[in-house]
Amino acid sequence: MPTRPGPGPIRRIVARLRSLARGLWRRADVEAEMREEFRHHLEMRTEDLVRRGLTPAEARRRAHLEFGHVETHKDHARAARGLRLFDRIRFSWIDVRLGLRMLVKHPWLTLAAVFALAVGIPVGLAPGHLANAVEAPLPDDPDDRVRAIRLWDPATTSAALPGYADLEFWSERLASFSALAAVRASSWNVGSEDGRAAPVAGARVTASAFDVLGRRPLLGRTLDRGDELPGAQRVVVIGHDLWTSRFGADPGVVGRTIRVGSEPHTVVGVMGEGFLFPVHEQLWLPLPEESPAAGRGSPVRVFGRLSEGTSADAAQVELSAIGRPGPGEAPEAAIRLLPEVVPFGMSYMGLPRGGLASLPEFVYFQGLAWVLLLVACGNVAMLVFARTATRFRELAIRTALGAGRARIISQMFAETLILSLLAAGLGVFSVNWLLGRINLAALAGGADLPYWLSLGVTGTTLAQALALAAVSATVAGVVPAVRITGKGVQKSIKRAEAGRSGIRFGGVTGALVVADVAISVAAIGLALGLVDRIMDRPTAEVLAGIPAEEYLAVEVRMPSEEPWGEGAEERRTTDGRAETQLALVERLRAEPEVRSVAVADALPRMDPRARPFEVEGVAASAGDPVRWVRTVRVDLDFFDALGQPILAGRGLVRGDLEAEAPGIIVNTVFVDRELGGGDPLGRRIRFVSPRAEEEAPWHPIVGVVGHLGTNMVNPEGGPAVYLPAAPGTLVPAQLGIHVGPFPERMAPRVREIAAAVDPDLILGDPVVLSEVHQGDWYLMLGVAGGLILLVGVLVTLAVSGIYAMMSFSVSERTREIGIRTALGAPRGVLVATILRRTLVQLGLGAVLGMPLAGRFFSAVGGTPGDGGSPWLSFLTAFGLAVAIVGFIGLVSCLVPTRRVLGVEASEALRAEG
Repeated sequence: MPTRPGPGPIRRIVARLRSLARGLWRRADVEAEMREEFRHHLEMRTEDLVRRGLTPAEARRRAHLEFGHVETHKDHARAARGLRLFDRIRFSWIDVRLGLRMLVKHPWLTLAAVFALAVGIPVGLAPGHLANAVEAPLPDDPDDRVRAIRLWDPATTSAALPGYADLEFWSERLASFSALAAVRASSWNVGSEDGRAAPVAGARVTASAFDVLGRRPLLGRTLDRGDELPGAQRVVVIGHDLWTSRFGADPGVVGRTIRVGSEPHTVVGVMGEGFLFPVHEQLWLPLPEESPAAGRGSPVRVFGRLSEGTSADAAQVELSAIGRPGPGEAPEAAIRLLPEVVPFGMSYMGLPRGGLASLPEFVYFQGLAWVLLLVACGNVAMLVFARTATRFRELAIRTALGAGRARIISQMFAETLILSLLAAGLGVFSVNWLLGRINLAALAGGADLPYWLSLGVTGTTLAQALALAAVSATVAGVVPAVRITGKGVQKSIKRAEAGRSGIRFGGVTGALVVADVAISVAAIGLALGLVDRIMDRPTAEVLAGIPAEEYLAVEVRMPSEEPWGEGAEERRTTDGRAETQLALVERLRAEPEVRSVAVADALPRMDPRARPFEVEGVAASAGDPVRWVRTVRVDLDFFDALGQPILAGRGLVRGDLEAEAPGIIVNTVFVDRELGGGDPLGRRIRFVSPRAEEEAPWHPIVGVVGHLGTNMVNPEGGPAVYLPAAPGTLVPAQLGIHVGPFPERMAPRVREIAAAVDPDLILGDPVVLSEVHQGDWYLMLGVAGGLILLVGVLVTLAVSGIYAMMSFSVSERTREIGIRTALGAPRGVLVATILRRTLVQLGLGAVLGMPLAGRFFSAVGGTPGDGGSPWLSFLTAFGLAVAIVGFIGLVSCLVPTRRVLGVEASEALRAEG
């Protein structure tokens, strides 16, 4: 007998609807049972009083007085089936249904409120979420037992890397760590089956690193202690992506010999997918053991696994007691550098003590985020207040019928809580969806983000979002409810009978609208200034000092130094690298299309290294902050290759390379900011180094050059110092190849020349210099985007708030408008009467915001050298302010104004009669 097919989708939907209808019917039955039960109790009490001699009418009145009102008992019964929040405030699932119904009944106000909180709550969470993400455990460390050890210098408020000697010293003495390991990132050319050799990011690690991280290989083995010893066979562990892309996921790759750098290495293992330690590396070589004679040894990142039952605080106490090995460092430097136990991400990013949350910038942005959330909650409160005011007749009658104030407040809180939870969920998961689909690496300038940095939604973030939703519901729902229900019952009934709520939007709501408009105007001025700065190519060319669109920038790494084997000592010198660099530059200069080649560790428009320094003769007091300057190491022909004249003094010469304290060149910004605009020639500076084994030399200033793009987003914030660098000492080196128009066409030829000079040269991707941006540029881009979003939120809030107030005002004054229309009042006068307060608020907000908008735009948009005028900047911001105010006024006043013009006298009197 054939089986009978199951119900189709239509039947299932119908069955589900029937089930819901039965549920609603059962709730109706419960309400009917409650009414019947209460009526039965009243009748029984009335009969008892009649038996005692009272008349039926008097008995019914006495029974009602003793029993109380039916609505009060219904509220208690409903609350008993619901959820108790506080001692007196409860809400039931009926409140949830009523809340959903109110959201549907007022869709535009609901959308505005949800939009406000859906932006405000994620923005409020964003700074803390980022701080938690940076300090989160590594992906393979759910117990958060992997910690880094770094050195902190309180004098310069900066972090330094330990040396190899520190690793050995701590490994022998620290009981708080079950194992310690070290890593040093690098890159090598790696050969493949087709003979290609392309650069691959990798790292040298100690054999203990894989055990500390708790990772086992997918194939083969990881490194062992014997691989670190001098004379050991050269081995390599490769990553999953490299295994699949270069070797076709061949399981037989283990045991195969591949060329890493200039030497053959045997593949001993393949790591599983997702392992990219420490940042985004794809191969791992042994970190060679160093001789004690090397002093501190090479700088490394030290990390380890805490012993079972040991906390990070306990490990810090032990580490502070042990300290560091004494020899090989100046005593004052050894005292300054304090070893400390920190999360790996915090160590890698060089964050100060206290993590990201301790940075002044973080506190500033967190404060802005909370202000935005508070403004959003205030505007939602205004919307809820306006919506609730239209229900004042209902609330007054419910109060008169026995509904308690706490009961009404709990219902309004339930409505706002539903709205807040909806907004929080929408906002958090929308951000999570967006983060999963945008290229964060591209926004960060093309750099690979650390594999352990996850910005997605976590359980902690979700819990915080729910907590903020509850707080937002309290601010936006309970506060208006307390105000509305604070009137006496009799007064409420009289107001309801008169058709008026008696509620007025006071100074707080007006101030919110003014603040929305003012902040919107100021924010749009700042956002426009930032966008203008980002897109201002003529100004960028002036700051860079060169036509950056004619230069091709190429990063070149010399062949990796091998720590052992034949010719090791020779490879440790710079002679080989110098010969390679000179040959490469000479071959490039010989090309017909190439006009010049500049060599430095940072070209204009790139991020130079910042170093603490002091000026001779200028004593720093104990409370003064450390002075930092951007430093660039350049070859002797650097300024000639860029076509930059020496404005004062002389250029760099070969004698500067041979001097114990080489002469240096500073830019004009350094002269103005650090030397007070005085004569710089002959003045001396020195760099403060916490790792210096002896006192740093004083460098004489021998020349002055222009800005040269050391800070592309702030012309006054880029003081720079240029130091001479001998050939072969820059690792890596940046080549600025002046080609002319369309320099990208030279990229294939550059690779051919580099391969001919030395096949092991590691070249980065050639890029046109005008497309290179500093980290501050990307930060400014993010801030501009955030400000544009902020403006959108504030404009929406202002529109919705003004619309709510005006709609409520029109509904409250319908009778008045009808009477005045019947008496012949012109429509223009009626419109002006309704719009007067709103126009005043819009104008006041514009007046308060315009000066800030003009100042912000001028500060970040009007830059020296672009021919701009502060007055022009101010007028531009002023025009935007007027446009914003006009838009807000038009949108928020359009519908209420049409309602005013459409009111008929007879209709108004009938509605109020």
